Amino acid sequence: MNKTHTLTLSRWHKVAERLSRDYTETMFKAKQALTQTRVSAYVGESQEEALREQASDWSARLERAFRLQDGIGDIRRVLGDANAQHGVTALLAEFDKLNRRQKVLTELVEGQTPDMIAIGELKHMPADYVADGDNYDRRRPQLRVRMLERAEVTRLRKELDAVRARAYALADEIAERNKATLGLELTGEVAGAAGL
Repeated sequence: MNKTHTLTLSRWHKVAERLSRDYTETMFKAKQALTQTRVSAYVGESQEEALREQASDWSARLERAFRLQDGIGDIRRVLGDANAQHGVTALLAEFDKLNRRQKVLTELVEGQTPDMIAIGELKHMPADYVADGDNYDRRRPQLRVRMLERAEVTRLRKELDAVRARAYALADEIAERNKATLGLELTGEVAGAAGL
């Protein structure tokens, strides 16, 4: 029997995740059981019966998983529309962009270490530091060059702080908008699998 469930958008996301996890696990096990079952030898009719029961059981589980997949598709379609209607989709795109930028800026800023030598300082290295021929790597370590001037690192650090602050604010705004509710009719089987 179908029943309408009204949940917040964020809860619907969790429901879809739960159902997807159930679907994925069931599909993996069903494919293994239905395509990779092996026996060493024929041991009689009881073996045949057990294998037929196993095939029937996994075929039924496969059909259930397909019904869950249909439910997931319905939830995601309606949830996608609601996300667009409440402006969540655009905010998520911006949030993803900020997270990617934050990752790169963090790597650049944290990648600057005290053992780096500025480009302009290279000319002050002792002349005998550089080895000749193929023995260079064995006798002398390579020098880490600071490709970014200190002012540029400072600017990147400030940009990182600004991006991080904007990402935090955006995450809060997304969470707030995800409090909107959405009613969706689900079968008892799908609702049960989702824990509703």
